[in-house]
Amino acid sequence: MKFIPSMPSFVPTGWLHAQARPWAAKGLSYSQILKRTSANGQASTNTEIKARPALTASPKRPREILLWHWGRAGAGSKFTYELARELRNVQGFQLTVSASEGSQLAILTTSMKDVALRKVRTFHGDKTSWRGKLNAALALLGLWQLARDFRGILNERRTDVAICAFQAIWDVAAIPVLRRRASRFILILHDAKFHPGDYYPFRASVLGWEIASADALIVLSDHVGRSAEKFYGFPSDRIWTVPHGAFSFGSGSVTPRKFPHHRPMRLLFFGRIVTYKGLGHLLDAYRLLRERGVAVELEIVGSGDISPYESQLAGLPNASIINTWVDEEQIAQALARADVVMLPYIEASQSGVAAAALTAALPIVATPVGGLIEQVRDGQTGIIAKGMGSEDLAAAIQSLVDDPSLYEICSAGALKHAREELGWTPIAAAIGDIVNEVASRPKRRGQC
Repeated sequence: MKFIPSMPSFVPTGWLHAQARPWAAKGLSYSQILKRTSANGQASTNTEIKARPALTASPKRPREILLWHWGRAGAGSKFTYELARELRNVQGFQLTVSASEGSQLAILTTSMKDVALRKVRTFHGDKTSWRGKLNAALALLGLWQLARDFRGILNERRTDVAICAFQAIWDVAAIPVLRRRASRFILILHDAKFHPGDYYPFRASVLGWEIASADALIVLSDHVGRSAEKFYGFPSDRIWTVPHGAFSFGSGSVTPRKFPHHRPMRLLFFGRIVTYKGLGHLLDAYRLLRERGVAVELEIVGSGDISPYESQLAGLPNASIINTWVDEEQIAQALARADVVMLPYIEASQSGVAAAALTAALPIVATPVGGLIEQVRDGQTGIIAKGMGSEDLAAAIQSLVDDPSLYEICSAGALKHAREELGWTPIAAAIGDIVNEVASRPKRRGQC
């Protein structure tokens, strides 16, 4: 049975088959993306989108595009900023970004003088604290004002196409506004279903309403596209797939890694510590390797509840933990210390951590789930475990430890893949084509 959500009464008034997903973006360059990027890290203009069909003629006036993400910090802000930096350069577009007041995205967007920034108020505070959670809950009472502000932005900018770059619960205020306008709405769908540890009913409901209201979906893996069809009945001819763009941390140049001959191989588990990311599987695999005398070390870096894993961590040699939210500089340092990035996930749509690892020339060891098997090229950019067991994961790690040539092939392959296929310039060009195509079609009648 397909899940068709109902709108809440309180809301105020590549990669898939060509016939199903018209474009796959493939780029030829990658640009450094931090605010302090050095002059020699500028994006190349030598880009190409393959198999791009002809589109309708550009409108006489620039097409007004609104790109929004109302989260406070983290991967959503980074993803939206990277996309905005290149989408603003698409010919025939005039870009506006909407961000939450005080958010990382709002701060980053001020560096783009040719992009209009429209801030909205969601809540203030740290959502990981009790005070922040309370502020966020109270802010839900002001959704009517957020909807009014969003309507004002659409009217002021005469928006033709609105794009949600990354979901947030505050999007619930935007959905009824978009459904009553002639503007097209494109949702960049990162997860069709929330994973264990990330799910709660209201958030899942908002996502369902958002999907049902969208005129088109852009997904970052075939896996998510298939899930959108399966769980929501979304029409395949309105789903496009583009890859998750490269994530760069640090301003230094990146070169392929050399095998660590004279020290243990350093494994990195990086990101939020939540159930679906499979930290327990990794700890079991790491213990097996240490008991066999395999020369490995483990570093765990990220915020989240570490307490369920305390018994597994007890007595583990050469395992270090930084259990807190880390900024971009700390992420860059963690990537620089590492030799291999671990993705022992139980479920996955795709991974921003994988994008960061590839950009840093770090081989990846991943479980064979979801979109990870699309992001990681087995034997070329990393190793896909043969199964989901701890023995399978340990064997995948050991294959890199035992074979210096394979390790260096995967490191060079990871960097090549990031530079040649995950650049934001060609990704933005492909999304620009999708925007023009969606704008030329009638609005989709959603099933809310």
